[in-house]
Amino acid sequence: MRNITRWSKRVACAVVLGMCTTVSNAADTTSSGVLYANESENKYVHPEGTIVATRFYIGDAGKNFYRKPVSGGSFESFLLNLPVKPVGYMTHFYDGEEKSFDVQIGVLDVPVGEGDFMKSAGVLVKLRAEYLYSSKLFGRIHFNLVNGFVCSYSRWAAGFRLNDSYNSWILAGEQDYGQKTFEEYLNSTYKFITTSSLAKEMTKVELKDVKGGDVLIQSSHPGHAVIILDALFNDVDGVVKLMLAQGFSPTQEIEILKNYEDGESPWFSVPLDATDDTMIRTPQWTFYVKDLKRFTN
Repeated sequence: MRNITRWSKRVACAVVLGMCTTVSNAADTTSSGVLYANESENKYVHPEGTIVATRFYIGDAGKNFYRKPVSGGSFESFLLNLPVKPVGYMTHFYDGEEKSFDVQIGVLDVPVGEGDFMKSAGVLVKLRAEYLYSSKLFGRIHFNLVNGFVCSYSRWAAGFRLNDSYNSWILAGEQDYGQKTFEEYLNSTYKFITTSSLAKEMTKVELKDVKGGDVLIQSSHPGHAVIILDALFNDVDGVVKLMLAQGFSPTQEIEILKNYEDGESPWFSVPLDATDDTMIRTPQWTFYVKDLKRFTN
């Protein structure tokens, strides 16, 4: 299994992008934070970009878009600096098989672990926990299991493990905050969380306040969830564009979704005056504005 420490450390040390409020007329994030493609370039994909923030353009209509200021060390910054696979790479399932249903415009270069455990809810847990772990915010790593029990990483790292009913702790070893123990915690958590259990520990988000790290989540059966990697606003036209990433079942690599209704772009446009019942259609699921949520941990 690939060493997660290598990629999480790379993200934690990356330069924070997106600190400005306007869009430039060139493929350059140093002055603007938002990539705007020249006419001679690919409309949406910047092949030389190696992280989320530098891989994708807003497109040829991006002059009025801006990203709200992103603080260094924030979850938003962590997501913008996630590494991406080379252009043309296809999503693979956990067993190495290539996904035949092409819904992605990019794939995060992030390991998904072993076994068929990390579904769409697991992706949210994975990225949120990796951010907190890389920031050494260990006490904030905790998620509700389907039975309501709070599975805390601090307890796990202290040597405790879940009992057979997954509703209590048993002391089983010594304190260990190392990478291997952290991975064991994640793999165990994936098995007993769902979109329903996660949604209960999140707060509702208004569209005007949406930002990277927020999620669209439905707790129906079956439910589904996607995470917002980036959010760009256009006050002139009254719209926000969202970049979305997902896992699915069976466990697969985390893919950045393609919007087939907008020229196969990585952006999903939502009017800023949308109601809670306004649909946000992704290739494999339909969400609503009312499904916008935010982690509280």
